[in-house]
Amino acid sequence: DAAVSVVSVQRGELLFANRSYRLWFGANPDAHAQLTGGQVMPDEIIDGDEAVDDFGGLPAHSLTNAGSDTREVFMDTVQKWFDVRARYVQWTDGNLAQMLIATDITARRQAEEAAARQAEKSQFTSRLITMGEMASTVAHELNQPLAAISNYCSGMISRVQNGNIDNEQLVSALEKTSRQAQRAGQIIHRIRQFVKRSEPQRQPARVRDITDAVLELAVFEMKRRRVTLNTMVANRLPQLMADPILIEQVLLNLLKNAAEAIDSAQMPMSRRLIDLKVQQRVTEDQGPVVEFTVSDGGPGMKEEMLARLFEAFHSTKAEGLGIGLSLCRSIIESHHGRIKAENIYNGPNVVGCRFTFTLPIETDAGSQPDPTDSAIPPSNDLLADNP
Repeated sequence: DAAVSVVSVQRGELLFANRSYRLWFGANPDAHAQLTGGQVMPDEIIDGDEAVDDFGGLPAHSLTNAGSDTREVFMDTVQKWFDVRARYVQWTDGNLAQMLIATDITARRQAEEAAARQAEKSQFTSRLITMGEMASTVAHELNQPLAAISNYCSGMISRVQNGNIDNEQLVSALEKTSRQAQRAGQIIHRIRQFVKRSEPQRQPARVRDITDAVLELAVFEMKRRRVTLNTMVANRLPQLMADPILIEQVLLNLLKNAAEAIDSAQMPMSRRLIDLKVQQRVTEDQGPVVEFTVSDGGPGMKEEMLARLFEAFHSTKAEGLGIGLSLCRSIIESHHGRIKAENIYNGPNVVGCRFTFTLPIETDAGSQPDPTDSAIPPSNDLLADNP
């Protein structure tokens, strides 16, 4: 279906045209010149070249064997796009001629343009979706520091009204409230950076600092849900190159989800327990890592839920947005870590659920053990008191 034409280089005469060429362009050699961009005379011909002999005979061997020239041309006369290939040949009379093959690619170009328009629309839609995700994520993550601020303020008001708080205790509570307000601002900043798909703001971070900040916030949720949290942090863990705010978000979200699962299932007191364990391990795929494990005594999850647990907008809660665990996975993977969930079994019976995430240990100076870090023994200080 391609248009094929041959034009004499010396005379500009149309020597041959197939049916497709004549159908589109008639017997007009000008269309041949337009398709080739007006380039009929070979650039390689130099005045006085004896090998050419005024185009009367076969040109130099290097000229006839030159590779074909390829270009895409739009012809207004027929409103079509053509893929054009041209090369120089020896015609039957021994003179130099240019052969052209023009393939109609209009359908392909239209499809490419349609795909480009669709891609532009998809990018616009993606930006709208991202804005929605950012709004949902900010609302989800800000609940934690805002709840802490509310609890601190309620506690201070209650103790001031009862007259059993001194200035030192009041200042301490106000400082904690201020830190949570700063944390809320940091979360907004981090989420904005995260939605932009920028790298986390990694810095040397102590594991103890991360766990202490999380436990300070988790105590409110544990008491409200009447759940006991036991913690075990290994001794002399190396520092992590991580964004501590993001890692705190992940750990606090896992603890909060575990407490909610236990409370929602109305588990007996013997199973209203959560264990947080942090230790150093060596894995086959990541090498040395710091492993965070959150185990609960809740009802566990169905296997089909476990398979989709970290998908965006998939939630196990009736009122859930499906943002929390999806964001957790994104945060951990952006730190080149891994996260997984599994049920805990006692024989054939499910007796809880375990979430585990790992963060790789950098080999530079930042991975040296923290000399001030010591083990946190199993603790029952976050007791299941009534709120």
